Amino acid sequence: MRHSVRFSSLLLSAGLLPGLARAQTTPAPAPTTTTTTAPPAAPTATAAATTAAAAADTARLADPKPEFFGYVGVYYGYDFNNPASLTRPSFIYSENLHNQIAINIALLGARYNSDRIRGTFAIQTGTYPDANYAAEPAIFKNIYEAWGGVRVAKNLWLDAGIFLSHIGLEGPNSRDDLTLTRSIMAENSPYYETGAKLTYDAGKKWLFSVLTINGWQVIRDRNQNEAVGTQVQFRPTPKLLFNSSTFIGEGRNVPDSLGVRLRYFHDFYVTYDPTPKWKIAGAFDTGWQEKLDGRGGYDKWQGGSLIVRRRLWTRAGLVGRVEYYHDPSGVLATTRVGGLNTTGYSLGFDYLPVPRVILRAEFKEFIDQNNAYIRDKTPKRTDAAVTTLLGLTF
Repeated sequence: MRHSVRFSSLLLSAGLLPGLARAQTTPAPAPTTTTTTAPPAAPTATAAATTAAAAADTARLADPKPEFFGYVGVYYGYDFNNPASLTRPSFIYSENLHNQIAINIALLGARYNSDRIRGTFAIQTGTYPDANYAAEPAIFKNIYEAWGGVRVAKNLWLDAGIFLSHIGLEGPNSRDDLTLTRSIMAENSPYYETGAKLTYDAGKKWLFSVLTINGWQVIRDRNQNEAVGTQVQFRPTPKLLFNSSTFIGEGRNVPDSLGVRLRYFHDFYVTYDPTPKWKIAGAFDTGWQEKLDGRGGYDKWQGGSLIVRRRLWTRAGLVGRVEYYHDPSGVLATTRVGGLNTTGYSLGFDYLPVPRVILRAEFKEFIDQNNAYIRDKTPKRTDAAVTTLLGLTF
């Protein structure tokens, strides 16, 4: 997840993923008292078997088994600017190949959760890690998550390792997102991070996290400058969620000899489920980064998006998004004209033919204030693409 909330709950809350029935056990009758002084009779074979089964159930609850999981997302994308590089614009990192059938992400992993210990280890392959982990040493490129945690007090957990980012509404896995492809603001903020975090989960309404991490979407750091982050979630009702996440630190992941430029970043989003058929989500990012090692002011950028999803029937739905991204200095999103000043929109259709399978299709267009895009070697203000995806969960 790019943050600690499970994004698959977004699909569940919109009624697009079938729920799983929970098995219920019937409690054993309470023991009766007796007035006789005779020794109790030896337990029957049936009673002994029942007692053994109950003890086994208790043992399983005390020491649960690891849960294994997997996912494969296969996509086809076509960019109408027909790029010669066969890739989408450079600020797109997910489902980013043009006119090819490819795997965006394939996952295989295990997670463990008990009363005092938890953790996840998952490996990955696909075009998502190819693009997002390009600067990482080869040994790390196939790690999706690798972290462990311990409960240090009631509702207080300490986790450390490689985990999904605490920033943003959208994560790397299309199955768990409201839309097939990610917004520009999601593509240009961290999907993963490495470090340690202390999380206080106060139940259904509040969650607080404080993090110390290596930097801005990085596993192997190239300098001695750590970063810090925070996350606060508030759910006043089951239908409404507010999230605020921050990052402060050196964000370029370059050697100290190249200078230190502090980055300050804040992400805010809200999700709202007014009815079982509707889901609304809005997000806003803003950031500042020092110029020339703290001299000369700051480069600034902002981004925003609004997503609305409507369930058509039990297994199908429509989803639309409008967004904008303004990064004139090209701190995060660079183009042929330097920075990015783009608005965009998308319209998608989702269908779940059978449990564990999702089919998605989406049309998306960007419109920049400058000729930031290229078509047939001619500068253009627009870039449009269509993407389809088949996702399988196992």
